Amino acid sequence: MTGSRPSLLFKAMKKRTLSIFVDESGILNESERISRYYILTLLLHDQDFKINKLVREFDRSLDSVGIANLCFHAGPIIRANESFEFMNWDLRRKIFSRMMSFARKVDFRYHCLTIDKHFTDGLDKMTSKLNEQLTAFVDGQTDVLRGFDDVKVYYDCGQKQITNMLHLFFESRKDIPVRFAQAVEPRKYKLFQLADLACTIKLLELKLKTEGRLAPCERRFFGGEKKFIHDILRRMKAKEIRQDSAPCLQTRCGICVLALSVGHRVPVGAVAAIDTKPPFCYHSNCS
Repeated sequence: MTGSRPSLLFKAMKKRTLSIFVDESGILNESERISRYYILTLLLHDQDFKINKLVREFDRSLDSVGIANLCFHAGPIIRANESFEFMNWDLRRKIFSRMMSFARKVDFRYHCLTIDKHFTDGLDKMTSKLNEQLTAFVDGQTDVLRGFDDVKVYYDCGQKQITNMLHLFFESRKDIPVRFAQAVEPRKYKLFQLADLACTIKLLELKLKTEGRLAPCERRFFGGEKKFIHDILRRMKAKEIRQDSAPCLQTRCGICVLALSVGHRVPVGAVAAIDTKPPFCYHSNCS
């Protein structure tokens, strides 16, 4: 019958694909004085949840402020460098706000692997530690990953060591149907740009935890530590997969995911600027 709903048999036979977008902050073999942290973010998205409409809405929202064909790059937007050097604060804030709105609407989850170079030195040691973290994360999400017929990894081959690590790791996991996308360009994928956003937010979170404050340019951009934590960090943490979280990828799946709630008060210089609260469920459909 024309217009009838797809049969259950058709749904059962439909191929499920998971996208994993991998982005990074920092350079592994760069001095601690230049970048203390290296962060590798894995952003997971179930392709059953289409984002075409949301992408068009996001692009129109940028068109409304006179910006077209933008490749979002959170760090330079916050610090006003690279291609955003001559863009005023108000316009950069509008771009960032629109990307945060896009992030809130898209069904995705992310996890960050982090290296603190203050405690880990040497390229081999850092790569080994990243591999350990990646193994622990994938082992914790194995049941989720096995639920897909195809797992496609997107990485722009930014650093040779990371490219080699990812290929060696995933190609050794015969229990997960992984393949790598070729010739990945961040400009072409809004989800890759969301992974960049997650990387930057994680970097600022780590700086808050260790230093108790943001850098002056970051403080000016967000309006202070308190506003950053309440308006930005708290919302992104709701999308983060923690090692002690229930495996979940969609907000509409009906599974409770335990997320980290972030405190609001930020005493200047306090290491405990981010307070861990009891986990809570952020799913609107969970009972």
